[in-house]
Amino acid sequence: MQENIANVLLKTLEYRDFYTRGHTDRGVFYALKIGENMGLSAKELEYLRIGGMLHDVGKIAIPDVILLKPGRLTKEEFEIMKMHVSLGYELVKGSDIPKEALDVLLYHQEKYDGAGYPFGLKGEQIPLLARIYTVADSFEAMTSRRIYKKAKSWEQAFEEMEELASTHFDPDVVSYAIRTLGSIDHVKVKLSHVSQEIEKIRWSFQYMDPTGAIRGDLFLPALKAFIEQKDSFCLTVFDIKNLTQINLERGWEAGNEVLKRLVWAISLHCCAMHDIKDVILKLMKKDVIDIMSPIVFRIGGDEFAVIAPYIPPQEKVLGVLSSMKEARVDIDYMQMTYPLNFFSYDEVLKRIFSFTKRKMPGFYNINS
Repeated sequence: MQENIANVLLKTLEYRDFYTRGHTDRGVFYALKIGENMGLSAKELEYLRIGGMLHDVGKIAIPDVILLKPGRLTKEEFEIMKMHVSLGYELVKGSDIPKEALDVLLYHQEKYDGAGYPFGLKGEQIPLLARIYTVADSFEAMTSRRIYKKAKSWEQAFEEMEELASTHFDPDVVSYAIRTLGSIDHVKVKLSHVSQEIEKIRWSFQYMDPTGAIRGDLFLPALKAFIEQKDSFCLTVFDIKNLTQINLERGWEAGNEVLKRLVWAISLHCCAMHDIKDVILKLMKKDVIDIMSPIVFRIGGDEFAVIAPYIPPQEKVLGVLSSMKEARVDIDYMQMTYPLNFFSYDEVLKRIFSFTKRKMPGFYNINS
């Protein structure tokens, strides 16, 4: 019965957030390997496995805007995310899940020095199984790629774990973990139960702008990922010069149509009219190396950016301008290539901000 409860809850969470399934499978695998090396009994290993499967089920109740956010959480958002521990406990308490397994769920965010949550326990006040899972869970997070961060190598993760021993982690568990995980070659992860079409629909609702572009939320992490990849690429920023005038003279609906027309023109001339839902799914699930065609983002009220994994011919950009000129829309643009025109993330941001005269891209203040 307890196995069924754990599987149902984990599958439910997988439909909310596909990343969590792989994260959980790998975390459980690492934790069991560490536990075996520490000499845990078969019963303790089973408690550790069930607790690991359930450790993040409280995220079922976390809002999508926070759970699926492609960047780092704000302080306020993190306070809400921290609630996943108590929410998960409330979901499963009263079931026949053993207390030892529930302890893994309830205490896996505690830190060895008492700086964790939800109770601020320290040292051996934290149950051993939870201390083991904390190390395994953190190692999995360190070595996994997210759109806002590169995956650390296992060697880098081992170094970080050693640095955090006695503060975040039980130093004895860290020692066992490094010895154990250092001998592992391959981690098998179950295939997702969620169909790709369902994932595409879900992510497109979250990150597809009404204009047909990708929302600005994904622009900065995608831009950073392209730079970190260190392969040449092209960045083009388009700015509608007379949108305010169009809104005043022709009305807001006409202004909205202009925004959509610009995205259409960019897609026609620069982006091969690909399915934007496929692009969003790739950005969220895979490395940017899998992105083979240009991507258009809406980074402001009347500003759009195109990241292209190759240098597009100048006539493609001029085709966008010509198409918009036919609709009496004036466009400015700026085109840069990496690494010829910029070499760092901070450098290109300054160029973008200077061109758009904005302090921060991704916030809309007019239309749509």
